[in-house]
Amino acid sequence: MRPENTFDVLNDWIRNTESSIVNFLSVFAPWLAPLTPAYMTYQHATSILHFPSYVAFPAAILVEILGFSAVSTFLAFWFHNRKVQANYKRAPIEVIIFAFMFYLALILVSNVLLDAYPSERWAEISVRALFTLQTIPAALIVAVRTQHRDLLSEIKKEREQKVSENSQKLSEDGQKVTRNFPKDWRHLRPTLSEQDVANLANLSSEQVREVSNKYSVDVRTVTNWRRYAREEIGVEDV
Repeated sequence: MRPENTFDVLNDWIRNTESSIVNFLSVFAPWLAPLTPAYMTYQHATSILHFPSYVAFPAAILVEILGFSAVSTFLAFWFHNRKVQANYKRAPIEVIIFAFMFYLALILVSNVLLDAYPSERWAEISVRALFTLQTIPAALIVAVRTQHRDLLSEIKKEREQKVSENSQKLSEDGQKVTRNFPKDWRHLRPTLSEQDVANLANLSSEQVREVSNKYSVDVRTVTNWRRYAREEIGVEDV
């Protein structure tokens, strides 16, 4: 193998490896991002608010889960609302904005305000108040996600019903055309062009059966059409 080919292979391997590593890290990095603010919340909860560790730890984790859920739900609702036009099918994105703003206030107050005013009673009370009220945005997120899931299920049912109705309509239209299809040659002939007559006259036995199945007409009738067409263009019927 020539040296330049060797370097090309090595370069391709490096690019593929780099892409794989980036993809791997991109999967896990977002889940690790809340660790730092969660640790800061835990530290303040134990040292300033004097929460026991078994309470401060889950409290810090739950605050970050609240923020993660708010952002994820906001994006899901935003993409959904871009795809729908009817107002009754839109997701209540305003509720999620409120939940995210509450999370933002809680995380900033608990991690910044307590550092800025560690000995101020009002700062501690503000953090305790936000911790006390965090059940409200959490419950709202659960409620709107449940509502949105039901909405998606309803939209799916509407689409399936519409597809079913369209299929039924096409079937009924097909049956209507078949019922109105003139089987008598005297009524059929005015609807045919000269080329149609020639095509009928040249039908093989297999093609006669195909026409019979296509238009829901018995084989004998199609055979008679072929005979009349042959008579018209002067071809002997065999």
